[in-house]
Amino acid sequence: MSQIPREKRGRIPDHRHCIICGKAIPPKEDVCSDECRKIQADRLRRERRTRILILILYVILMGSLLLIFFRPI
Repeated sequence: MSQIPREKRGRIPDHRHCIICGKAIPPKEDVCSDECRKIQADRLRRERRTRILILILYVILMGSLLLIFFRPI
């Protein structure tokens, strides 16, 4: 625990932390700079592309399984 009593430490101002680099920022912001904003946009684009690719692979796999198991004999 801190050696300074709670009353003397003062109150921490309202803030959030940048989701990219962790710096303290105002509560209404998500990122601290244009550089972090670009990194966040790239991550979101990559995540979206990955989700779409997984969905496409899932549909192909399920379609293949349906064709294999329910083919006419």
